[in-house]
Parts: sequence; structure tokens; C-alpha cells
Amino acid sequence: MQTVRDEKSMWHWDGILRARAATARVAAVFCGGLVATCHNRDMEISSHGPGADSDREAAVPAPAPSAPHSAPPSRSRSAALRLGRFARSHAAGPLLAFLLCCAFCWKLTLSSQYTWLDSPDTVRMDTPRLQFERTAWHGREFPLWDPHLWCGQPFLGMIVGAACPLNWPLFRLRLHGEDRLTFVLLNWYWVYLHFLAALFAYWLCRDLEASRTASLLGGLVFSFAGFSGLLRWPEVLTGLVMAPLVLLFLLRAVRGRRPWSSAALSGMFLGFAWLSGHHEVPIYLSFMVAALWLYDCASRAAGRLRSAALAGVTVLIAILTSGFQTIPGYEYAKLAVRWTGADHPQTWKEAIPYEVHAQYSLAPSSLADLVLPWFGAHTDAFMGIVVLALAALAVCLRWREPSVRWLASISVAGFLLALGGWNVFHGVMYAALPLFGKARSPYRFLSIFLLGAAPLAALGVDALRTHGSSPALRSAGRILLAFGAGVWVLGLVSPALHTPGPNDFLYFAALVALLFGALLVARQRGAVSGRWIGLAAFGLVFMELATVSNGIYLDRNPGQRQSFLPELTRFHAAADFLRTQPGPVRVDAAEATDAFNFGEWEGLDTLYGFGAGVTTNLISMNWPTVPVQNLLGVGYSFSKHDPRPDQQLVFHDPSGFNIYKNLNALPRAWVVHQAERASSLEALNARTLDAAFDAHRSVLLLDPPPALESCVDTEPARVDWRTANTVGLSAHPSCRGMLILSDTWYPGWEATVDGRKVPIYQAYSALRGVVLEAGFHRIEFRYRPASALIGGLMSMIGILTACGVVVWELRRRVK
Repeated sequence: MQTVRDEKSMWHWDGILRARAATARVAAVFCGGLVATCHNRDMEISSHGPGADSDREAAVPAPAPSAPHSAPPSRSRSAALRLGRFARSHAAGPLLAFLLCCAFCWKLTLSSQYTWLDSPDTVRMDTPRLQFERTAWHGREFPLWDPHLWCGQPFLGMIVGAACPLNWPLFRLRLHGEDRLTFVLLNWYWVYLHFLAALFAYWLCRDLEASRTASLLGGLVFSFAGFSGLLRWPEVLTGLVMAPLVLLFLLRAVRGRRPWSSAALSGMFLGFAWLSGHHEVPIYLSFMVAALWLYDCASRAAGRLRSAALAGVTVLIAILTSGFQTIPGYEYAKLAVRWTGADHPQTWKEAIPYEVHAQYSLAPSSLADLVLPWFGAHTDAFMGIVVLALAALAVCLRWREPSVRWLASISVAGFLLALGGWNVFHGVMYAALPLFGKARSPYRFLSIFLLGAAPLAALGVDALRTHGSSPALRSAGRILLAFGAGVWVLGLVSPALHTPGPNDFLYFAALVALLFGALLVARQRGAVSGRWIGLAAFGLVFMELATVSNGIYLDRNPGQRQSFLPELTRFHAAADFLRTQPGPVRVDAAEATDAFNFGEWEGLDTLYGFGAGVTTNLISMNWPTVPVQNLLGVGYSFSKHDPRPDQQLVFHDPSGFNIYKNLNALPRAWVVHQAERASSLEALNARTLDAAFDAHRSVLLLDPPPALESCVDTEPARVDWRTANTVGLSAHPSCRGMLILSDTWYPGWEATVDGRKVPIYQAYSALRGVVLEAGFHRIEFRYRPASALIGGLMSMIGILTACGVVVWELRRRVK
């Protein structure tokens, strides 16, 4: 395969590609055998249902034992028997889920032509971020700090997925010695996340006593329908992956099935969702959990105290488990500004304007997107005709079951709250509930809608088997047939009426409606057995979802289509040049790279970064001005314009921009012997821009300055080595002075001089400074934030507590 790093070596995985055809054939045969063998097991509808399938054929008597002198079973028969035993095991379902995910994502798993990366945020922000994390892990460091953007930012605090355990295999895995992420690795990472979503939803459906085929359908729907299938942000998907496990154990606790351990595990997986790297889905999931527990407490005539105690266990363990992300994230939120869509960057205390929430709400016209993709404003709502029909049948035919009522309530509430600004109740929650307003995209409530609808569709498949003679099937079938026929009639008469006809997606939806409607009518009349109706529904769902969700997998050779993939290789020549310069270098690349995080991708320091926020102290420094950029050590600039008088052309890139060296830029570290105290931040910034001020000789502080000695005007310092979380320097001042490192000051940084811990001053309100005595010194900065230590300890306690509750309850029941 071809690496993202280099076009020439971009497809060096020829051996893997040659093996794919044979692997696909073997998987197809194996999958077919498993489906055929597992299907008989699926017919055993759980005892809580209305009864076994009325159309099931009579059992075939077992063959008589073989005579002693008969020949032993053939090799193929023995293999079939082993396959049958495996198909009846618990491992068959997960394996089938994996094979189905690989088949669904065939463009990524069985082809080298496509990728899921080709979107602005994915290419410009997510992929460089993953590359930075991979580089840090290969350097045997956990990426607590990102030195490449905005003079350094707390990476864990920015809530970008570093704390998510689901991502860690991607960072540790090394194929053929490649440190650089490849298209192959990223494609399989995407399939891996979707497989986990399908697997966890499969387990949820099985726990609701759905058959294996129905559970596989539920997993497929949860992983690939609208919101999750069309999602392009891996950090959002990793939060959504945990939702089925949260609901699975919550429903177990409500039903009284090992209630204490189930409540603890529900909280643990909710905490894992908070570790994902994006806050919106975990916020909505948390409110769903709170609402379900409140309803359970209110609906119980007796046992409310016990229900409240179980809810407390869930909440407590969720808070503890999430600590590794939420504690650093909260620390960063208080010390940073965030771009939310408002007219200015906002602080933590500022509420996101409700106009922003309304802008990212699901439009009422998107109701049609449930069955007709790309018809309204949000195709994320797409579920497909078959899935919606199955969910509706589950509600109609199995309403008496508590789990169906819970799932239907979750689904309806999620969809209504996704309307955001169109729903007055969302506005009331925004105004009244803490933390609710921090999630600015109400349309992502579709994740909750999907969480309820997917298992409902699975239960609907089993309802087709157990309620084969129900009039509801006939009514649903007739509605679908009428819809499908109406679309085709409209297509036939539209030319005569000189009006636009249906598009291809509408025709396809009509075809699916006709097929499924005919199946429902045939099932109600007894022409189709319950044995095959589930597989037929599964096939239609697979085909319908794949037609839409596979649309995000784009050809890597786009032709005339706009593509963002070239940004991953466009700046290699410039990066290679900068790596030859004495460093570390810092570059202002915003003009040439736009919003692409060039620094994280290439492992170079850049002034500008594309992300959700930046620390307040740095953003307050008038960073776009030339004097401040010189102070920050921005030694090089990308530009297509003529150079400034203080710039020198040092490199011309083939893509059309130049690299200019900023001759007046200060080094990354230097020693000063004068210190001034500014009365305010405004005064400090004004003094920094004063032409008479020489930052090479003097430092500005908001706090009382330390006593320094005057001996020489300027003295150099040297950066000897640097990793993500550490910086090592050396300096030899002639007298007492302050070493300035032009990296962002932030709580958690510790400094030692010759092994002795010293305080770090906030130079220029945003940079780091330490006082040095005369003589040669080794200086080391290490990022060891207490927030990460406390948060990590909380997560360990939460996980161990949940596991301890499980062991305690199991031992208690055994006794």
C-alpha cells in the first residue's frame, strides 16, 4: 500500500493486496457456512416471546448410529461438524459481526482505491493529531503536551482522544517499520471502530433476548446507519461506541439482574465514553442515563431508595472513570478560550449563544432524511425504510415488553431533542441544566435516537417470526407497496407533466419498499417462513445502508472532485528543508497551509494551529504582530508575497510559496539580565510593541520580578534535546540572569537547574522563565501536571471499584 508520507512508496503493500482476493473467497465460504449453521440456532426464540415460529418445520429424527464396521467420517464432514460446533459457540456472533463489517466496508478492506479521510476536518486536524500521538508513543512517551501548535498546548487537556484506550493500539502498532500513518492502517482503524460499535450493539441486542440474526442486524444498524455511518470524526465515534454497553448494563440493573455490578459497569463504560476525545455525545449520553434512573426511581412504588442507591453507584463510578480526561479538560477550559461559532472566542464562564445551538439543530425538513438520503439538511438522520419499518413493528407487536417501551422512549426523545432550536424543551434544558449548553450541536442527539432504534429493529426481526399472522404485517406491507408504487408512477408521469421526476435515491428507496412490502404481505399470508424472513430483512438492510453510508468512502484519485488529501504530501519539501536548519525551528505557515495542522503532521513547531481552543495567556499576546512573533521565536514564514525588509528568501517550494527567514526573530531560548514589571496585561502588551523595548535584553512580568544582575547585554542559551513532554537546555550566564524559553507557560510544568527544582516565572505573561546564577547550567523542563495525575488515579479507582463490585456480587450470590 501507499503511505501517506510519500507518493513514490504509497503502495508498498502489494503482498497484502494479492492475498486479499484469496482471503475474501475463504471468508465468503466461511461466513456462508456460519450463517447457514447459525440460522438454525436463531430459530430458538427466547422463552419470553410469544412462542416459537408457527411455520417451523417438524424436527427431523436423528439418524441411527453408525454400525461398528462403517467407515469413519470423511475429512470434509469432520470439518463441517467442527464448524457447526463453533457456530453454536459464543464466539460465532462476534466473528460474524467482524466479517460483516469487513464486507460492509469493502471499499476500505478489499480495495486500495478508497479512503474515509477525504474531508476538511479529518485531513487538516484529525489525521495530523493521530500522527503526533503515534510519534509520541513510538518515542515511549504519553502525549500530555503538544509542542507543535501555538507555542505548545496541553494535549490531554484539549480533549482530543489521547486518553481513549480504543486509540492506543493504533499508536503502538508498527507495520514494516513504518512510523508514519498509512492509508491502510487508518482504513483498518476505521473498520476496527465500527466493528466495536457493531459488537457492543450486538451484545446489547442479545442481552434483550433477540436472536443471533436479529442481533447482528441491530449491530449493523447501530454501526452504519445515518449518524454513525456518515460520521467522519473518529473522536466522536469512539464516544458513541461505548453507548450500547452503557445501556446494556443500565437495563440489567433496572431489571434486577446483578443490579449492583450492572450499575457499576454502566457507570464505568459511561466514564470510558468521556475518555473518547469529544464531549458532546458523552454529555447527551449522561443526560440519558440520568433521565432513565430518574424515571426508574419515580415509577417504583417500592424500592425507590434502592434504585437511587444504584443510580448513585453509576454516577460515582462514571465520574471516577472519566477523571483522566475530565480533570485535565476542566483545567484547560478555565485557562483557555474556545471557538464555538460565536462572534469571539469564549471562555469557560461564557455560555455558548443559543443561536449557535439553533444553527446546529436538526431541521424539521430532515424528517424525510430518515428514509430519503440527502433530501433535507441532515442526512445523519438516515435510517432506511426497512429499519424504520422493523422498529415500528417491534413497537406495535411487542409494546407490552418493558425493554421495548424503554427503547422507544429513548429513540423518540433523542430525535425530538435533536431538533434543538425547533423544540422549546431543548431551550428549557439549555437554560436550566448545567453543562447541557456546553454541547453546541443538538443534531448529535441523533446518537441517542440511533441507540434506541437499532435494538428496536433487531426486536422487530424476531417479531416477524413470532407474529407472522398479525394484521400489522399486512398493513405495513401495504403501506410500503403503496409508497414504492407511487414513486414509480410519479417517475412515469413526470415527463408528461413537465416536472422533475424522482432522483435515483428515491427510486432506490421505492425499490426497497416494494421488496420489503411484498415480503411482509407474503409473511402474513404464510407464503414465507419465519426461518427466512429474518435473513431477507437483513439483506435488505445491508443493501440499503451500504448504498448511503459507503458514500463517505471516496476515491483517492478524485479526478475533477475537490480533494483535501494532497495537503498531506504538499508540504514535504518545505518540511525537509526546515528540518535541516538549526533548531528547533518555529514557523508561521498559516498563509500557505491554511487550516492544515502542518506542525503536528511533520513534527515541526508552528505558531498557528487548527483546533477548538488555545490558552488565554498566549492568545492575549497580540500574536499576529511582527514584534510578538519575533519574541516567540518564529524564525521562518511561508508566504506567496514579497518579503518584508527583515526577511530573507531561503527556499522556494514547488507548490508556489516561499520560505523566508525572519532575521530579527529571537532564538528559542536566551538569557536576560533586566526585568520590568508591568501594571496590567494591557500595559505589558503595549510595552512589547514599543519600538524602544528590546526583548533580547529585558523581560516583562506581571508579578514582582526577581533580583537580576547586569553584566552583558545578551547571552545565548541552547536547546539540547526535546520530546513531547520535556525540554533540555544548557546556558552559561556571566552573572545572575533569567533564561527565557519561548514556549507556553502552563500549570504542570516543572523546572530543574542542575537537578535542583526551581520556580518558573511567567515571562511576558505567557512564556517560561527560570533564574540562573553565574556559571554553566543544565536546565530541564518536564510537564508533570497534577490534573493528569489526579485524573489518572481517579480512572484507576473507578475501574478497580467497578471490577470489585462485580467480584463482590458474584461471590455473594455463590454463597
